[in-house]
Amino acid sequence: MKKIIVALFVATCFVQVNAQEVGIIMGTARELMRDDVEDGLIKLKEMGVKYIEGAGTRSMPREQYKALLDKHGFDVVAGGTGFEMLQHRDSVAKVIENLKFFGAEYATCYWIPHDGNNFTFEDMKKGVEVFNKAGKQFAEAGISFLYHAHGYEFRPYDGPGTMYDYMMENTDPRYVNIEMDVFWMRNPGQDPAALLRKYAGRYPITHLKDRLIGTEDNLNGRQDKEKNVVLGSGDVNIAAVMKAARETGVKYHFIEDESSRAAIQLPMHLAYLKSLDYDVKAVDATVVKLHKAMVEADSLNLYNLTSKELTYGHSSGAIEDQDAYVYALVSGGSDFAKIEFADQDITVKGNVAWVRGVMQADLVNAGVTSPITLKMLYVFTKESGYWKLLARQAVR
Repeated sequence: MKKIIVALFVATCFVQVNAQEVGIIMGTARELMRDDVEDGLIKLKEMGVKYIEGAGTRSMPREQYKALLDKHGFDVVAGGTGFEMLQHRDSVAKVIENLKFFGAEYATCYWIPHDGNNFTFEDMKKGVEVFNKAGKQFAEAGISFLYHAHGYEFRPYDGPGTMYDYMMENTDPRYVNIEMDVFWMRNPGQDPAALLRKYAGRYPITHLKDRLIGTEDNLNGRQDKEKNVVLGSGDVNIAAVMKAARETGVKYHFIEDESSRAAIQLPMHLAYLKSLDYDVKAVDATVVKLHKAMVEADSLNLYNLTSKELTYGHSSGAIEDQDAYVYALVSGGSDFAKIEFADQDITVKGNVAWVRGVMQADLVNAGVTSPITLKMLYVFTKESGYWKLLARQAVR
């Protein structure tokens, strides 16, 4: 039996990320709310929805609608405004008054007006000018202003990058930031996760929406609404978006579904997001259990936590299979006295997960304790509902 000097297991995946809340933009619940607003709100509450985007009144006096929202525990985070409303201080003031009535933190503009499919650099320059001016007025009132792009902004112009890049570089982040609709970033052929990282800190909110695989990209800001599919089943790569969002400080995700199946798909969207969160936590827990079994030379758990197809790569270049890996840990040749695992980063894609981190360990060999530091890559596969180590590579 090995003597355990100390075992410290550090799980960093969640404590180091910014808290994110998931809700819906109220258009997604249009069928639920059509006949009976309160009944629709009750159904949303039963699904676990709390945070909403939308400061409309559902065809009733706003005091009545706000009372229903309060009664059922909903928080209005953001509300929309038209571009024309942004061009005059008086109309901006009216938008601010309405948002404050609902307790919203954000005002969102969803479109820059332009002639048909002819979005020009002059249109973009006007948008930037209007956004900066109105954004400052919103900020002075304690409201954050956001623009929701639809993809036509990614056209080239007589300058570096695209008009979207021009917008990002010429709007003042104190007054203007972006609500990223990941569908409308993917639709013009962009990578939403890469954009989140490129302009980190500029995206406090996303719209989560997936796109049918095989859909053709375009730059016109329009797409067949029936191309909205269940989150995780399309070509947006929602898992990568959620990972990038955790890394870059996104605060809220609002599910949007413009398809005729929205009421049916909403519970499926929510279930997918919960499964992502569950799998990340499950992989994190498996890493902790694996390290514990390594320190304790627990052969039963070492076998249970690894795949029969295990490929275990050492920093020396040696490669072991499952039996050789377990034997090396329990034979007494060298013992782990302590393992710390820091800077952990977990990515889950279907039934495969990979974990990067830095292992700092005390290795006891012939009675001599030596500290080691290794950069680690673990690959896990889900087998019969359990995450098992499939491959591992270490680099000094």
